[in-house]
Amino acid sequence: MEILFVVGFVLGVVLPNILWKTELEEKGLPGLYLLTRISPGMPANPEYFFYVLKTRGSIYILCMLCGLSIFGLPVSVVASVWMGFLMGSVLTVSLLEFGVEGLFLAGALFLPQYIVYIPVSLTLYRRNFQISVKCWKNQRLTPQERREYGVFCAMAAALLAVGMFLESYLNPVLVEMVVDKLHFF
Repeated sequence: MEILFVVGFVLGVVLPNILWKTELEEKGLPGLYLLTRISPGMPANPEYFFYVLKTRGSIYILCMLCGLSIFGLPVSVVASVWMGFLMGSVLTVSLLEFGVEGLFLAGALFLPQYIVYIPVSLTLYRRNFQISVKCWKNQRLTPQERREYGVFCAMAAALLAVGMFLESYLNPVLVEMVVDKLHFF
């Protein structure tokens, strides 16, 4: 899964560079993600936490459920590549849009929640991949394997909830500090 994440990251770095002058810049798309994330008055409150929980949590729950079927393999592959692609794209668009200072902004957008999200997500995707391969081979999961997967998913969900909490309460403060310090707007 780590290789797929890196492949997605490289694609996320390369594609915006290729498309920058031709597509992204003339359509006004650069920094769309950045602008939605760093818009003034970004709330650090329970409402934002529940928004993050709903958007990110639903994706992770879907991945966990798909892990018990043949769909876990393609979902894990796509999710790993997509996560890397998004990170690479945000870094590249930040650099293209704001220069070297944009890298500090991109770093602020990812911290501290991605310190949790990356290892937990990649471990979840790898575990889903392994279990899904058994499903592809028409091998039934033993009750012990199902229990272990349930415990694993509960631990992953708890860690991901910590990441969502960090994203909701600490990240907005960090992003606001970087935006104010570097005078982006």
